[in-house]
Amino acid sequence: MRKVRLIFAGLWIAAGTVASYGQGNLVRNGSFEDLRATWVDTTCNYMSLFAGAKTIPGWTVVPGTINEVVWAKTLTCDNHTAANRTFFLDITGFGGDSPNGGVQQTLHNLIPGQQYIFVMDVVTIGTLPLVTVGTTAVALHAGTPIIKGSDTWTPEIGVFVAQSANPVLTIQNQAGGQQINFIDNVVVRPR
Repeated sequence: MRKVRLIFAGLWIAAGTVASYGQGNLVRNGSFEDLRATWVDTTCNYMSLFAGAKTIPGWTVVPGTINEVVWAKTLTCDNHTAANRTFFLDITGFGGDSPNGGVQQTLHNLIPGQQYIFVMDVVTIGTLPLVTVGTTAVALHAGTPIIKGSDTWTPEIGVFVAQSANPVLTIQNQAGGQQINFIDNVVVRPR
C-alpha cells in the first residue's frame, strides 16, 4: 500500500494537477478565490491591491510592496485565464510597476523538522517569484506545463523543512521591470 501511495504522489506532482482546495492543503485559499465577495473590477477584470491589503481571503499583500499587486478574474480583457477556478494574481502589478510585489500568509501547525512539498502554478516572463517559508527560500523546479485559455501555466515544485510550527509563507516578485508574474493554485502539503 505504501508503494502505491508513493507512486501516486510522484505522478500527482509530475503531472502538475494539484488542486488548491483539496484535503490536506495547508494554504488557505491557494487559488485566490473571492470567498467574501470583496473583488471589485478596477479595469479589464483586474483589481489593484496595495501594501498591507487583506482583501484576498487568507492572504495579505506584503508590507513594503511598491505600487500594487493585481488580483485578476478570468477572463481578463487581454485574454488571461486562471490556472485553477476563476481568480489568479499578478505580483508585478499593472505594466510591471511593482518590482517587489507579493503576498503572504501564516501557515499553521507544521511539524518542525518535517519536510513539506510546495507547489504553485506560474506564468512568468522573466524571473520566477521568490518563495520563502519563514527565513528559508524554497528552490523551485518546473513540472509539466498546462494550457488554460491562451496562457501556459507551469507548476513550480519545491521541498522545504519546517523550522517552526507557524511560519509565514511569502511569494514575492524579485526582479524589477517584469511585465508578467502570474501565480495561482498554491499548495503546501506534508511530504
